[in-house]
Amino acid sequence: MIVPYTELPTSAGGSPRPLLDLVIADMDDILVPCLVDSGALNTLLPAWIAEAAGITTKDASMKRLGVAGSSTEAAFVTTMLSVGGHSWEADVGFCDPWPYGWGLLGHLSFFRFFTVVFRAVDLEFELEPVTN
Repeated sequence: MIVPYTELPTSAGGSPRPLLDLVIADMDDILVPCLVDSGALNTLLPAWIAEAAGITTKDASMKRLGVAGSSTEAAFVTTMLSVGGHSWEADVGFCDPWPYGWGLLGHLSFFRFFTVVFRAVDLEFELEPVTN
């Protein structure tokens, strides 16, 4: 699947970035734009998404993390994710506070499930599910 770079949702006039619309749990009607971030370890999303999807974070493993110069508290829950018809389960950190209009896709819960080729010169990236 080839995906064109687009602007971050809250960055009108910003540089195009590798963004991917992610489906959380079975919420096909809500697509969450996520930055495909090769420098991120975890997949992080705003806490309101867990609430909207009916995902409980009550007994979740909690971690304090730094993201883009800010600090946040992440509740990690194993969650079903889907992109382009491909689904997988992974640990996702639902964060509060989360001041961004997008999530992050990182190594532990995204890149290990896909081969990703960035073609910045063409402002696009290619995504292929890993089959084992």
